[in-house]
Amino acid sequence: MAHMTNPLATAEQLYKRNTFSSLPADLQDVIFYATQILTQAAGVLLDLPQSTTAQANVLLARYWLVESPMAQEFSDISAAAIYLVSKIGPLPRSTRDLSNVYAYLLSSASPLFRSEQPPDLKTNRPDPTTYYQTDGEYAAFQTRMLAAEARLLWALGFDTAVSLPHSLAVTYLQALDFLGKPKAEVAGRVIAHLNTALLSPQMLYLTHQPNALATAAVYIAARDVGAKMPEVAWWEVFDVEREELGFLVVGFRSLEGWVRSVKETGLLSAGMITRGLIEREARRRAGEGDEEDEVMRLMDQKTA
Repeated sequence: MAHMTNPLATAEQLYKRNTFSSLPADLQDVIFYATQILTQAAGVLLDLPQSTTAQANVLLARYWLVESPMAQEFSDISAAAIYLVSKIGPLPRSTRDLSNVYAYLLSSASPLFRSEQPPDLKTNRPDPTTYYQTDGEYAAFQTRMLAAEARLLWALGFDTAVSLPHSLAVTYLQALDFLGKPKAEVAGRVIAHLNTALLSPQMLYLTHQPNALATAAVYIAARDVGAKMPEVAWWEVFDVEREELGFLVVGFRSLEGWVRSVKETGLLSAGMITRGLIEREARRRAGEGDEEDEVMRLMDQKTA
């Protein structure tokens, strides 16, 4: 089963992660979450398999274990991860494809990270001029993305192998007879929990092996659908300790509440965050913001 394991983050790496940048830990968590969401959205628009996008999410998390989140523009490193994983997979995507998709996702026409209701596309089509790219803009994007890809590969030591827990989770469900529930319903819930865990700033995919993640997702799905589980410690069959299972269940469940608290701050209400926005927020918190920062913030909100 060695092919179903991943290199895990060490305690030292997790501790040092917060020393790579002077940013408060909560801002680093917001960067992580927003960039992972952006990556997922790009994967959908690029019509990539979820397995490809999930691998890109994991590589991004590994990258931020050894690099400051402010080292690259967030959208550039997201695009680099998607490009890298798709390039070595069965469905590669061109730099032009990525340029078009990210231009849209970062534009005011995209509903991503917007506080207002998205428009009805049948009656209110987005203005294509808001995400049209000139040849010069495309060339600049390509240059930045390829540079970010090289940095990503270097930081990872050129190790891009990722084992995902999704297939294991389905195997576990089969062993448990799909909890006595409709297969599509329970399998969908398990996969949804695993995909949501990719977004957690707790970096659950870097601290736990696929078998533990799969077991936790099955456990939560069973609680969701009210399935009657074996009275014995069934998780031990899948080589998971009770303490680890409990930690993961709390980690999976806690993301929803954390996201609600972040949305209340307004950081994720005017489009995808940028390094500039995060820098201004950090200065504001440090009491170093000035009138110019406030003007720039208002301009960002109006143009987003």
